[in-house]
Amino acid sequence: MSNIEQIKNITGLEQKLSGPELVQYGKFSNQNRKLQYLLSHTIVKDVCGENIIVDENGAPTIKNGFVSISHKDNIVVVAISGSSVGIDIENANIERDFIGESALLNLPKPNNKREFYENFTGYESRVKFGNGAKDANVYFYENGDYLICVCSTESKDNIQFISFCAE
Repeated sequence: MSNIEQIKNITGLEQKLSGPELVQYGKFSNQNRKLQYLLSHTIVKDVCGENIIVDENGAPTIKNGFVSISHKDNIVVVAISGSSVGIDIENANIERDFIGESALLNLPKPNNKREFYENFTGYESRVKFGNGAKDANVYFYENGDYLICVCSTESKDNIQFISFCAE
């Protein structure tokens, strides 16, 4: 997990991207989205020594495992695993049409804001996990106003959070 506001040396991080990653990175016109992409891809490179590959469905992957990326505001979270994994992050302090959005996504009707965000991040992390998500575990973590959901076949004891201070 990292905050894009901590990025000081963009050139140093850009040098860690592969050719195809640099091409995709160059396509972003929104500076915030560009920094989210840069940070998430360099985190994967720093942690596992691999560049992210995009599969035929457009999902990020690595040669020796699985990766899932989520971002909200200035926060980037990345999950790396030896088995399928999905991650999502949301600012759980934002007021939304909880009932309407839940109905639109076919989620259970929430009784409160927290329940909505658990349902929503759970849904998003399962989508990113892919096939077999119904048999996977779902874990929730809080970081200030942010709720993070990880969908994984790993036990909760095997999930670690690493915070990066970008260069």
